[in-house]
Amino acid sequence: MEKTGVRLMRPAMIREYLRDNPLLSMESKILMLNKMLYARYENVITGKVISFTEKERKILDKKYSTYFGNGKWNGSVRTFYQNFLRAQQQEGIPIEIPDTSFDVYDLAAMAYIYKRIKETDPVREASHVVIDEAQDFGMMVYRCLHYCMRGCTYTVMGDTSQNIHFGQGLNDWEELRRLILRGTYDAFGLLRKSYRNTVEISEFATEILRHGDFPIYPVEPIIRHGKQVKVQASADTVAMKDAAANQIQEWQKNGYETIAVICRDETEAKEVSDLLQDTPNLMSYTPERSQFGEGIMVLPVVYTKGLEFDAVLLWNPTKEQYPQDNGHIKLLYVAATRALHELTVLYQDTLTDIIVTEVPKEKHMQEFQTESLQKAKEYAKPVHTQKEIEQQRREEGDRDRQARGYLGPRKIQLKKEQEIAGTETPVLIPKPFEVHQALIPKNRNQLKKSTDKKLKSSAIDGLVNPSPYTYGTFPPESHLQVKGHSRGNFSVKWVKKTKQYLEIASAAGLLRLTPITPTTIRINFVKGVTGTIQDTNWKAQADTAVTWSAKESRSEVQLLTDRILIRVEKANGAVQFLSRDGKKLLTENPSEPRLLLDTQTWNFFAWDKNERLKSKGVLADDFMDLSTKARYISFGQKKLRMPLVLSNKGYAIGVAAGSTVLFCNVRTYGQYIYTQGTGQIDYYFIYDENQERIIEQYRNLPV
Repeated sequence: MEKTGVRLMRPAMIREYLRDNPLLSMESKILMLNKMLYARYENVITGKVISFTEKERKILDKKYSTYFGNGKWNGSVRTFYQNFLRAQQQEGIPIEIPDTSFDVYDLAAMAYIYKRIKETDPVREASHVVIDEAQDFGMMVYRCLHYCMRGCTYTVMGDTSQNIHFGQGLNDWEELRRLILRGTYDAFGLLRKSYRNTVEISEFATEILRHGDFPIYPVEPIIRHGKQVKVQASADTVAMKDAAANQIQEWQKNGYETIAVICRDETEAKEVSDLLQDTPNLMSYTPERSQFGEGIMVLPVVYTKGLEFDAVLLWNPTKEQYPQDNGHIKLLYVAATRALHELTVLYQDTLTDIIVTEVPKEKHMQEFQTESLQKAKEYAKPVHTQKEIEQQRREEGDRDRQARGYLGPRKIQLKKEQEIAGTETPVLIPKPFEVHQALIPKNRNQLKKSTDKKLKSSAIDGLVNPSPYTYGTFPPESHLQVKGHSRGNFSVKWVKKTKQYLEIASAAGLLRLTPITPTTIRINFVKGVTGTIQDTNWKAQADTAVTWSAKESRSEVQLLTDRILIRVEKANGAVQFLSRDGKKLLTENPSEPRLLLDTQTWNFFAWDKNERLKSKGVLADDFMDLSTKARYISFGQKKLRMPLVLSNKGYAIGVAAGSTVLFCNVRTYGQYIYTQGTGQIDYYFIYDENQERIIEQYRNLPV
């Protein structure tokens, strides 16, 4: 670096970052490398050894903030993709280059390119993906989908025997299984039972498949017999027309409401439709706009996949139309399996070998007949003894009684003899309605203070924070970088009010606001609407009744005490803290208020640029400046105590975490409080214009 000679970043550090973040886009990598470099530059330039003029700082700021580039790719995804295809053409690969019309493979490729190059703000488009007719898509589509929507779960359904896209699609499930079935609870299953065709039609269709060179998954039709498949030759086209008209008329007399004449392609389908135009109830030939319903439809085979008809007439499957190769075998199989009750094959000239020729015994193709259903591993259900069940019921009953009695008088428990702290001799608790002044200690205030002090320190007395980072330590850049992730959906789904707290649910998780006092609110967040909020070494709810209310409108949810107003925007779930008269104190970042990854949490805030923030140390007058800084504020390897951040705007944040807590207010990394431990966000918002009163409330939080 200029004037200092300091090396800001070594090549090994760059390589390590690129190796550890393979899924980030090119733009994201450039932006993050710029942030890492700029943070190191800031540390050097703010030092007191060498000074820089304002002009020098402006030049260096511009240089190191965009050292690896401005992070903006100005190219076009479509042009990039088309150039890639042209390069393939130059290598001799026969390929068409689309201009204005793109198929699913083009779109998959361009989505992959966008994710790899341009995306800097990942959005989780879905949590679960359902795919039907999965055999119609090739592995290129699935690999792009798996990359672009990583972290999703899948339900994939299909029949590889119905892959009618000759050079594409899936002919078996093996490669797709290796790609997506990697988790403990993933499963692959065969649904063999067929409820569509009669036994006779099913056997005819299976024999068609046996002519192929690919393995099959034979179906097991339900026992429903019907007529044998009719295969009828005709001398010429006129004879075929008459045979078709007679067959259709017979089916109509038998009450069949949906009848299909299946042809090889659109050209033949148009010709047959014109040929049969005098047939009653024949629908006009508009395959792309036709609606499935009662009557007679003439369709090319590719339009029939996914449909079923009472009766099917397969039109002229000759050797020329259906040569014996894997693609045409699957086409013919699809056509045959469209029939529910009856199937007739009409032809002239030479019938295709796929139907007329029996499969040689020595060429009996592979079948997956012995492959059993792989059942997904089930989540282990704990087994409890009767004693454990009874104990669990008692605990649930205690919690229920505590909830119901929260606003009422406390339960009085009398014991025969009780030791009171601060007295030398046991004090007998008198019977009800008896008054014994002699038993009341003289110095009641001193007794109360000593008792309270003992009770407050007893819960965390002897506990040590296990964090390896001592208070005030500057974190390395690798710790300041928020892990790559998809943004959660925090928009409000429902609101629930109890006597103790207000719960606000979103797709991302459960937010709970608990008034502790009129000026202290506990804020919790856990993943999932059924997540459990864990108790800590600090107060879970108020000791005495707190007067508060809640309101819900179309745009926000409010919680009000005598001193604090809290707003939660329904659109983004961000929490805003205001004084009761409407003075803005603090707000979570509306674009992304929170992030939970396993046992790590990030709570993102929007602190004002001129806001002065500080952290309370161990001693009474020990405060550390946090303005535009990043520091560990937990007391690693010391006695357990709650980290506290104070603002000159009259509020404080007490972080209820038993391990590492990191405060970051650095422009290049963001504004957040990070914790590691339980995996739940848990902090106390304390409001008072007097700092001493804030600290006094802070000291009252341990249980």
